[in-house]
Amino acid sequence: MQAIEQLVLRLRHHPLLRRADWLWDSLRPTYDRVTARLSQHGLSRCINGTDPVRLLPRFRQMGEQYEPEVWAAMMGVLRPGDVVADVGAFIGLYTLAIAQRVGANGRVVAFEPNPESHGLLRSHVELNRLADRVELHQLAVGSEEGMVALAVDRATMAAITQQADSSTVSVRCVRLDAVWGDRPLDVLKIDVEGYEEQVLRGAARLLSRQERPRVIFIEVHPYAWEASGTSSESLLLLLVDHGYRVTLLDGSPVSGIDFYGEIVAHAG
Repeated sequence: MQAIEQLVLRLRHHPLLRRADWLWDSLRPTYDRVTARLSQHGLSRCINGTDPVRLLPRFRQMGEQYEPEVWAAMMGVLRPGDVVADVGAFIGLYTLAIAQRVGANGRVVAFEPNPESHGLLRSHVELNRLADRVELHQLAVGSEEGMVALAVDRATMAAITQQADSSTVSVRCVRLDAVWGDRPLDVLKIDVEGYEEQVLRGAARLLSRQERPRVIFIEVHPYAWEASGTSSESLLLLLVDHGYRVTLLDGSPVSGIDFYGEIVAHAG
């Protein structure tokens, strides 16, 4: 199957065929049918050379390199039997890899509010036969309970917005503390397009208990913070007040956040 995909991609990008978009448009329906038939059990991918997964045919153009630095750091801290929360799971690449690494005695609890992305996430969990260790929630996560407006773009990425209109989707928002209860939580991953601080505020009890998450991976979006009332100072202070040491992926300390990227909070 991969050989067919690679051949088609090479042909599509051939200098002669690049000029003949009409040819690709005419071939595409047939290619889609053949691909769907040959990939009933999913397309095989080995993400960053370490984690084999199966993806739906619609993701046939997705390569095997995916956030390699973040991926290596996150996979490197996991232990068999870990319980992990994936807040903002998207279509589930991290969820799948984490579930395989924590093993049958571990668990991944994945939150994805976007209806389309959540459907793809569920399909990927079922395709990879990981439903026994993955718990799925079509919920937004924040600092307050209630309904929120979700802005969704064409790539199925989504972000909570204060301006609800005909282009947004209404979804339920929960506090992590409220849905988690007394269960253990070893690792927390947050990727919520600017709503990072609100997720942490809604997990105040989890972060304060003696057996709190030992590591928190947070994708930070400072360009989106103004709308949610977040600042570099408020986010870092919240983590420090809960006893976390904040670093970049390479371990260097973070004193301010004015960049898009990943920070890591380590329990002291």
